[in-house]
Amino acid sequence: MFIKPLKIPCHILKTMALDRRIPVSHPHKEFITQRASNLYSGYKGEKALEYYLNFLPEDQFFIFHYLRLPDKYGHFQMDFLILSMYFHLIIEVKNFYDNISFDEFGQSFRIKAEEVQVFNNPVEQVSLQHNRFVDWNRCNDFPAVPVEKVVIYSRDDIYLRNLTNNKLITDLVMHRDKLLPKIQLFMGKHKTLRLTEKQLMEMSYKLLEQHTPEKFLLIDQLGITADQLVKGVECPECGNIPMKWSVGQWECFYCGKVSKTAHRLALADYALLNQKYINNRQAREFLQVNSVHSMRRLFHREKFSHVGVSSGRKYELSVEKLLDE
Repeated sequence: MFIKPLKIPCHILKTMALDRRIPVSHPHKEFITQRASNLYSGYKGEKALEYYLNFLPEDQFFIFHYLRLPDKYGHFQMDFLILSMYFHLIIEVKNFYDNISFDEFGQSFRIKAEEVQVFNNPVEQVSLQHNRFVDWNRCNDFPAVPVEKVVIYSRDDIYLRNLTNNKLITDLVMHRDKLLPKIQLFMGKHKTLRLTEKQLMEMSYKLLEQHTPEKFLLIDQLGITADQLVKGVECPECGNIPMKWSVGQWECFYCGKVSKTAHRLALADYALLNQKYINNRQAREFLQVNSVHSMRRLFHREKFSHVGVSSGRKYELSVEKLLDE
Protein backbone atom coordinates (compact mmCIF):
# COMPACT_ATOMS: atom_id res chain seq x y z
CA MET A 1 0.00 0.00 0.00
CA PHE A 2 1.04 3.59 -0.48
CA ILE A 3 2.10 5.01 2.89
CA LYS A 4 3.33 8.20 1.24
CA PRO A 5 1.31 8.51 -2.00
CA LEU A 6 2.40 10.28 -5.16
CA LYS A 7 2.01 14.01 -4.84
CA ILE A 8 3.90 16.66 -6.75
CA PRO A 9 6.44 18.15 -4.30
CA CYS A 10 5.94 21.76 -3.27
CA HIS A 11 9.33 22.96 -4.54
CA ILE A 12 8.35 21.78 -8.04
CA LEU A 13 5.00 23.59 -7.88
CA LYS A 14 6.78 26.75 -6.75
CA THR A 15 9.33 26.54 -9.56
CA MET A 16 6.53 26.13 -12.11
CA ALA A 17 4.67 29.09 -10.58
CA LEU A 18 7.81 31.20 -10.77
CA ASP A 19 8.22 30.26 -14.42
CA ARG A 20 4.68 31.45 -15.14
CA ARG A 21 5.24 34.73 -13.29
CA ILE A 22 8.72 35.72 -14.43
CA PRO A 23 8.65 37.92 -17.54
CA VAL A 24 10.21 36.74 -20.80
CA SER A 25 12.61 39.69 -20.65
CA HIS A 26 14.07 38.63 -17.29
CA PRO A 27 17.74 37.55 -17.55
CA HIS A 28 17.04 34.30 -15.66
CA LYS A 29 13.87 33.38 -17.59
CA GLU A 30 15.50 30.67 -19.73
CA PHE A 31 17.17 29.07 -16.71
CA ILE A 32 13.94 29.07 -14.69
CA THR A 33 11.92 27.62 -17.58
CA GLN A 34 14.44 24.81 -18.09
CA ARG A 35 14.54 24.12 -14.35
CA ALA A 36 10.73 23.93 -14.13
CA SER A 37 10.57 21.68 -17.19
CA ASN A 38 13.21 19.27 -15.84
CA LEU A 39 11.60 19.03 -12.41
CA TYR A 40 8.12 18.41 -13.79
CA SER A 41 9.45 15.88 -16.29
CA GLY A 42 11.03 13.98 -13.42
CA TYR A 43 7.75 13.92 -11.53
CA LYS A 44 5.86 12.70 -14.62
CA GLY A 45 8.34 9.84 -14.88
CA GLU A 46 7.64 8.89 -11.27
CA LYS A 47 3.89 9.19 -11.88
CA ALA A 48 4.22 6.71 -14.75
CA LEU A 49 5.26 4.02 -12.24
CA GLU A 50 2.14 4.40 -10.09
CA TYR A 51 0.09 2.07 -12.31
CA TYR A 52 2.58 -0.78 -11.89
CA LEU A 53 3.13 -0.26 -8.17
CA ASN A 54 -0.61 -0.56 -7.57
CA PHE A 55 -0.35 -4.26 -8.48
CA LEU A 56 1.87 -5.02 -5.49
CA PRO A 57 0.06 -6.84 -2.64
CA GLU A 58 -1.07 -4.19 -0.17
CA ASP A 59 -0.47 -6.41 2.85
CA GLN A 60 3.15 -7.13 1.88
CA PHE A 61 4.62 -3.84 0.69
CA PHE A 62 4.70 -0.31 2.09
CA ILE A 63 5.40 2.23 -0.66
CA PHE A 64 6.83 5.72 -0.15
CA HIS A 65 7.12 8.33 -2.88
CA TYR A 66 9.69 11.14 -2.60
CA LEU A 67 11.52 10.61 0.67
CA ARG A 68 14.23 13.08 1.65
CA LEU A 69 16.00 11.99 4.81
CA PRO A 70 18.71 13.56 6.98
CA ASP A 71 22.07 11.94 7.58
CA LYS A 72 25.55 13.04 8.62
CA TYR A 73 26.25 14.36 5.12
CA GLY A 74 23.09 16.47 4.86
CA HIS A 75 20.06 14.97 3.15
CA PHE A 76 19.53 12.24 0.58
CA GLN A 77 16.47 11.71 -1.59
CA MET A 78 14.82 8.59 -3.01
CA ASP A 79 12.19 8.63 -5.75
CA PHE A 80 10.53 5.52 -4.32
CA LEU A 81 11.26 3.35 -1.30
CA ILE A 82 9.41 0.05 -0.90
CA LEU A 83 9.52 -1.71 2.46
CA SER A 84 8.66 -5.30 3.28
CA MET A 85 9.41 -7.66 6.15
CA TYR A 86 11.90 -9.53 3.93
CA PHE A 87 13.74 -6.87 1.92
CA HIS A 88 13.58 -3.20 0.96
CA LEU A 89 13.82 -1.69 -2.53
CA ILE A 90 15.04 1.73 -3.69
CA ILE A 91 13.82 2.89 -7.10
CA GLU A 92 15.53 5.66 -9.05
CA VAL A 93 13.34 6.90 -11.93
CA LYS A 94 14.52 8.55 -15.15
CA ASN A 95 12.15 10.15 -17.64
CA PHE A 96 14.41 10.48 -20.68
CA TYR A 97 13.48 10.11 -24.34
CA ASP A 98 15.04 8.69 -27.50
CA ASN A 99 18.09 6.67 -26.42
CA ILE A 100 20.47 6.18 -23.51
CA SER A 101 23.75 4.29 -23.67
CA PHE A 102 26.18 3.14 -20.97
CA ASP A 103 29.86 2.86 -21.89
CA GLU A 104 33.02 1.32 -20.41
CA PHE A 105 33.76 4.47 -18.40
CA GLY A 106 30.47 4.28 -16.51
CA GLN A 107 29.03 7.19 -18.47
CA SER A 108 25.40 7.41 -19.51
CA PHE A 109 24.80 9.46 -22.63
CA ARG A 110 22.39 10.18 -25.46
CA ILE A 111 23.26 10.72 -29.11
CA LYS A 112 20.93 13.07 -30.94
CA ALA A 113 21.60 14.65 -34.32
CA GLU A 114 25.29 13.69 -33.99
CA GLU A 115 25.48 15.55 -30.66
CA VAL A 116 26.48 13.64 -27.52
CA GLN A 117 24.68 14.61 -24.29
CA VAL A 118 26.27 13.17 -21.13
CA PHE A 119 24.23 12.60 -17.95
CA ASN A 120 24.94 11.59 -14.39
CA ASN A 121 25.24 7.84 -14.09
CA PRO A 122 21.98 6.69 -12.44
CA VAL A 123 23.60 3.46 -11.21
CA GLU A 124 26.07 5.47 -9.17
CA GLN A 125 23.20 7.68 -7.96
CA VAL A 126 21.09 4.78 -6.71
CA SER A 127 24.15 3.03 -5.24
CA LEU A 128 24.92 6.12 -3.16
CA GLN A 129 21.28 6.29 -2.05
CA HIS A 130 21.56 2.60 -1.11
CA ASN A 131 24.63 3.17 1.06
CA ARG A 132 23.14 6.20 2.80
CA PHE A 133 19.84 4.41 3.46
CA VAL A 134 21.66 1.42 4.95
CA ASP A 135 23.51 3.84 7.26
CA TRP A 136 20.22 5.61 8.10
CA ASN A 137 18.69 2.24 8.98
CA ARG A 138 21.57 1.39 11.29
CA CYS A 139 21.70 4.83 12.95
CA ASN A 140 17.99 4.55 13.76
CA ASP A 141 18.48 1.12 15.36
CA PHE A 142 16.39 -0.93 12.95
CA PRO A 143 17.37 -4.53 12.20
CA ALA A 144 19.57 -5.15 9.17
CA VAL A 145 17.45 -5.93 6.11
CA PRO A 146 18.66 -6.64 2.55
CA VAL A 147 18.27 -3.50 0.44
CA GLU A 148 17.84 -3.91 -3.31
CA LYS A 149 18.00 -1.13 -5.90
CA VAL A 150 16.91 -0.56 -9.48
CA VAL A 151 16.94 2.24 -12.07
CA ILE A 152 13.72 2.54 -14.06
CA TYR A 153 13.40 4.42 -17.35
CA SER A 154 9.74 5.39 -17.45
CA ARG A 155 9.23 5.94 -21.19
CA ASP A 156 8.33 2.83 -23.18
CA ASP A 157 9.90 4.18 -26.37
CA ILE A 158 13.40 4.79 -25.00
CA TYR A 159 16.20 2.68 -26.48
CA LEU A 160 18.62 1.46 -23.78
CA ARG A 161 22.07 0.15 -24.69
CA ASN A 162 24.64 -1.53 -22.45
CA LEU A 163 27.64 -1.16 -24.74
CA THR A 164 30.04 -3.31 -22.71
CA ASN A 165 27.52 -5.86 -21.41
CA ASN A 166 28.28 -4.71 -17.87
CA LYS A 167 26.40 -7.12 -15.61
CA LEU A 168 25.68 -4.41 -13.04
CA ILE A 169 23.96 -2.30 -15.71
CA THR A 170 21.98 -5.31 -16.94
CA ASP A 171 20.85 -6.16 -13.41
CA LEU A 172 19.89 -2.66 -12.28
CA VAL A 173 18.72 -0.70 -15.35
CA MET A 174 15.39 -1.48 -17.03
CA HIS A 175 12.17 -0.26 -18.60
CA ARG A 176 9.16 0.25 -16.33
CA ASP A 177 7.37 -2.92 -17.51
CA LYS A 178 10.24 -4.98 -16.09
CA LEU A 179 9.74 -3.65 -12.55
CA LEU A 180 7.11 -6.13 -11.34
CA PRO A 181 8.98 -9.21 -12.65
CA LYS A 182 12.11 -7.85 -10.96
CA ILE A 183 10.27 -7.52 -7.64
CA GLN A 184 9.07 -11.13 -8.07
CA LEU A 185 12.72 -12.17 -8.38
CA PHE A 186 13.57 -10.29 -5.18
CA MET A 187 10.68 -12.03 -3.41
CA GLY A 188 12.07 -15.41 -4.46
CA LYS A 189 15.57 -14.39 -3.41
CA HIS A 190 14.70 -13.07 0.05
CA LYS A 191 12.62 -15.59 2.00
CA THR A 192 14.01 -14.99 5.50
CA LEU A 193 11.79 -12.85 7.74
CA ARG A 194 13.81 -9.81 8.84
CA LEU A 195 11.22 -7.53 10.46
CA THR A 196 8.06 -8.00 12.44
CA GLU A 197 4.92 -6.17 11.39
CA LYS A 198 5.35 -3.91 14.42
CA GLN A 199 8.93 -3.04 13.41
CA LEU A 200 7.79 -2.32 9.86
CA MET A 201 5.17 0.11 11.20
CA GLU A 202 7.72 1.76 13.50
CA MET A 203 10.08 2.21 10.58
CA SER A 204 7.29 3.72 8.47
CA TYR A 205 6.46 6.23 11.19
CA LYS A 206 10.14 7.15 11.53
CA LEU A 207 10.51 7.70 7.79
CA LEU A 208 7.48 10.00 7.68
CA GLU A 209 8.68 11.84 10.77
CA GLN A 210 12.17 12.46 9.35
CA HIS A 211 11.10 13.31 5.80
CA THR A 212 12.36 16.84 5.09
CA PRO A 213 10.91 18.43 1.94
CA GLU A 214 13.36 20.34 -0.21
CA LYS A 215 13.28 24.08 0.43
CA PHE A 216 12.46 26.46 -2.42
CA LEU A 217 15.42 28.84 -2.58
CA LEU A 218 15.37 29.85 -6.24
CA ILE A 219 13.90 33.32 -5.70
CA ASP A 220 16.53 34.23 -3.12
CA GLN A 221 19.36 32.58 -5.08
CA LEU A 222 18.51 34.57 -8.22
CA GLY A 223 17.76 37.80 -6.35
CA ILE A 224 14.20 38.02 -7.69
CA THR A 225 11.94 40.60 -6.03
CA ALA A 226 8.14 40.66 -5.82
CA ASP A 227 7.87 43.68 -8.10
CA GLN A 228 9.52 41.70 -10.91
CA LEU A 229 6.73 39.12 -11.00
CA VAL A 230 3.98 39.41 -13.61
CA LYS A 231 0.52 40.13 -12.19
CA GLY A 232 -2.78 39.16 -13.76
CA VAL A 233 -4.71 36.05 -14.81
CA GLU A 234 -3.12 33.78 -17.41
CA CYS A 235 -5.27 32.70 -20.37
CA PRO A 236 -5.69 28.89 -20.25
CA GLU A 237 -5.86 28.84 -24.06
CA CYS A 238 -2.94 30.98 -25.29
CA GLY A 239 -1.00 31.68 -22.08
CA ASN A 240 -1.09 35.45 -22.37
CA ILE A 241 -1.47 37.71 -19.30
CA PRO A 242 -3.68 39.46 -18.26
CA MET A 243 -7.25 38.42 -18.89
CA LYS A 244 -10.01 40.92 -18.13
CA TRP A 245 -12.75 40.32 -15.54
CA SER A 246 -16.10 41.24 -17.11
CA VAL A 247 -19.65 40.31 -16.13
CA GLY A 248 -18.65 37.34 -13.98
CA GLN A 249 -16.06 35.82 -16.29
CA TRP A 250 -12.53 36.23 -17.63
CA GLU A 251 -11.97 37.34 -21.21
CA CYS A 252 -8.68 37.13 -23.12
CA PHE A 253 -7.69 40.18 -25.16
CA TYR A 254 -5.49 38.08 -27.44
CA CYS A 255 -7.42 34.93 -28.44
CA GLY A 256 -10.95 35.65 -27.22
CA LYS A 257 -11.02 32.73 -24.76
CA VAL A 258 -13.68 33.05 -22.02
CA SER A 259 -13.35 31.32 -18.62
CA LYS A 260 -15.07 31.42 -15.25
CA THR A 261 -12.21 29.68 -13.41
CA ALA A 262 -8.97 31.04 -14.90
CA HIS A 263 -8.25 32.95 -11.67
CA ARG A 264 -7.64 29.71 -9.77
CA LEU A 265 -4.18 29.13 -11.24
CA ALA A 266 -3.26 32.77 -10.56
CA LEU A 267 -4.35 32.47 -6.93
CA ALA A 268 -2.37 29.23 -6.63
CA ASP A 269 0.68 31.11 -7.95
CA TYR A 270 0.11 33.81 -5.32
CA ALA A 271 -0.09 31.21 -2.54
CA LEU A 272 3.02 29.41 -3.78
CA LEU A 273 5.19 32.50 -4.24
CA ASN A 274 3.82 34.78 -1.50
CA GLN A 275 1.57 33.45 1.27
CA LYS A 276 -1.52 31.30 1.64
CA TYR A 277 -3.74 34.12 3.00
CA ILE A 278 -4.94 36.97 0.80
CA ASN A 279 -7.27 39.92 1.37
CA ASN A 280 -9.51 41.75 -1.09
CA ARG A 281 -6.98 44.49 -1.87
CA GLN A 282 -4.13 42.03 -2.46
CA ALA A 283 -6.31 39.86 -4.67
CA ARG A 284 -7.44 42.83 -6.75
CA GLU A 285 -3.86 43.93 -7.23
CA PHE A 286 -2.61 40.48 -8.20
CA LEU A 287 -5.57 39.51 -10.43
CA GLN A 288 -5.83 43.03 -11.88
CA VAL A 289 -9.49 43.51 -10.88
CA ASN A 290 -10.72 47.04 -10.18
CA SER A 291 -13.94 46.41 -8.25
CA VAL A 292 -14.00 45.58 -4.54
CA HIS A 293 -17.48 44.14 -4.95
CA SER A 294 -16.51 41.95 -7.93
CA MET A 295 -13.63 40.54 -5.93
CA ARG A 296 -15.87 39.87 -2.96
CA ARG A 297 -18.39 38.04 -5.16
CA LEU A 298 -15.62 35.93 -6.65
CA PHE A 299 -14.38 34.94 -3.18
CA HIS A 300 -17.94 34.11 -2.16
CA ARG A 301 -18.42 31.92 -5.22
CA GLU A 302 -15.22 30.01 -4.48
CA LYS A 303 -16.29 29.39 -0.86
CA PHE A 304 -12.78 29.97 0.51
CA SER A 305 -12.26 29.59 4.24
CA HIS A 306 -11.60 32.95 5.86
CA VAL A 307 -10.56 34.65 9.06
CA GLY A 308 -11.39 38.16 10.27
CA VAL A 309 -14.29 40.43 9.39
CA SER A 310 -14.99 43.42 7.16
CA SER A 311 -11.84 45.07 5.76
CA GLY A 312 -9.66 42.81 7.92
CA ARG A 313 -10.96 39.62 6.36
CA LYS A 314 -8.38 37.27 4.82
CA TYR A 315 -9.12 34.26 2.66
CA GLU A 316 -7.20 30.98 2.83
CA LEU A 317 -5.86 29.75 -0.50
CA SER A 318 -5.60 25.96 -0.75
CA VAL A 319 -3.10 25.25 -3.51
CA GLU A 320 -4.21 21.63 -3.74
CA LYS A 321 -7.85 22.62 -4.21
CA LEU A 322 -7.06 25.42 -6.67
CA LEU A 323 -4.91 23.18 -8.86
CA ASP A 324 -7.33 20.25 -8.75
CA GLU A 325 -10.18 22.26 -10.23
